[in-house]
Amino acid sequence: MQTKEKIRSQLKQQAKKFSPTYFILEDRASVDALLDCPSYRRCSLLFGFSPLASEVDISFVLEEAIKHKKLALPRCIGDTLEFQLVEEGWDEHVKPSSLGVLEPPAGARAIPDRQSLILVPAMAYTLQGDRLGRGKGYYDRYLRVYPEARTMGICRSYQLQKKLPTESWDMRVREVLCNGFIYRT
Repeated sequence: MQTKEKIRSQLKQQAKKFSPTYFILEDRASVDALLDCPSYRRCSLLFGFSPLASEVDISFVLEEAIKHKKLALPRCIGDTLEFQLVEEGWDEHVKPSSLGVLEPPAGARAIPDRQSLILVPAMAYTLQGDRLGRGKGYYDRYLRVYPEARTMGICRSYQLQKKLPTESWDMRVREVLCNGFIYRT
């Protein structure tokens, strides 16, 4: 099996083969499926993320969530990931972290409960819920603290892999959303 670094490098190269229009259409299918799925409809608190260019653009989901639910977004504090509750207008106050991820200002800390859904970004997923993150372990450490949380990974079709190398500390997600289809793991 290939190393995680090799797979990350290959995924970056594969992404260059697709047009921005292709990603817009695929992302729209995933956003529509997410807004219509039971996991999202039932949640009262959505743990989202500010997508990087290589991730599914869930901006519309965040806009909808802020109107109808509570929304929390991640901040990196040292080597720890914390989620902050945000309100309308949050996107006017985000700042890039040292990793280039847009983060909200410090605010009230959000803790997942049974009515929450955590959307988990990654570079790749498998249908079994294995994920390949960016290599820093932020989400693995966070999800280990909340093993009962409802989690959904979101990826583009080229990021869905048959198999990924995993370590004992890697955390799986319960559902994977890819190109408008939701796979339960």
